[in-house]
Amino acid sequence: MPELELSYRRLLLAYPRFYRRERGLEILTTLMDAAEPGQTRPSRGEAMYLLLIGLRYRFVPPNWISGVAAALVTIWVAVVFSGAGALAVFAAQRPDPPRLAALSDELAGQPAATSMDDAGGQPAMTAYFAATSNVLQTFGDEGWSGSLPVPEEQNRGYVVQDSTAVVDAAYQRLQRDGWTMGARVSGVFWAERDGALIRVAAPYDLAAVDISWYPVEPPGLPAGAIAGFVIGGLLAWQAMTWLAHRVSRTAPATRRRLLLLGVPALVACVVNSFDSVLSMIPLTGDGTTFLGSTLMYPLGNQFANPLAPTIIGLTLFGVLVLLREAAQVDRLQPVNPAEPVEG
Repeated sequence: MPELELSYRRLLLAYPRFYRRERGLEILTTLMDAAEPGQTRPSRGEAMYLLLIGLRYRFVPPNWISGVAAALVTIWVAVVFSGAGALAVFAAQRPDPPRLAALSDELAGQPAATSMDDAGGQPAMTAYFAATSNVLQTFGDEGWSGSLPVPEEQNRGYVVQDSTAVVDAAYQRLQRDGWTMGARVSGVFWAERDGALIRVAAPYDLAAVDISWYPVEPPGLPAGAIAGFVIGGLLAWQAMTWLAHRVSRTAPATRRRLLLLGVPALVACVVNSFDSVLSMIPLTGDGTTFLGSTLMYPLGNQFANPLAPTIIGLTLFGVLVLLREAAQVDRLQPVNPAEPVEG
């Protein structure tokens, strides 16, 4: 095989397979006929043109309807992948739950009357429940502007005679021990040391004190979410473009069936994407704080509310079944001799 023809065949791999099968021979013949005598390699302009046009067919849907459908699915996949990216960063450096039960009892001066431990759960689900219940989203009102907590609360409650005196004594004790202290606001304060955050509060009842502690949020969660969003978006867009081209090549009756089948999935993508994004936005207010761990919410949302991913998954399965049936006709077509070997 002449070197020039081999080079053109390699450049044609930029085009989708269906396009090469239909028009590969025509393009190759035209390029070879237009080549200069003795030419052994494509010109830079030819190579750039073939690559750009080929990538355009790979990444641009065939019509506006398929473009809208591809965009809706891509946004949903990208949002879910953003949660997966944040989860990957969190899992790689997940902090150990602080062990402060003994210190809590010392600060209160007595054993706990109640205790609760939410540490060690599945991170995506922890983020889901924290976002839906608005946990910690307004803790900035409590005089703390330092590190952010992971919403994995461990808590102990105490019945005391004078909660104000207990809170004051706890503040002084932690300050002496080298903790980084926040301001005392309405009987509540935060402190941080060695990757742990502790919250001491006298609730509305002056005869009770709550002491909670959390791990400090690891760095890089926003970067992981952005990376996941970009990766998921690129993968989904290319997959949807390929799928749109396959659908556009089916018979009109098949396309109508595919359209009717796809409508519920597109609605699910829109609703679930809005729900994921809006649920991550914290409550408004001066003390509002956006927790990086909330970025895992879109992934947890799929496990907590599996209706949307189920609809989308079943729709994809149905679409692939219909396309497989339509492909039976394509297999009867002769193979194009200009079809390059997949590498």
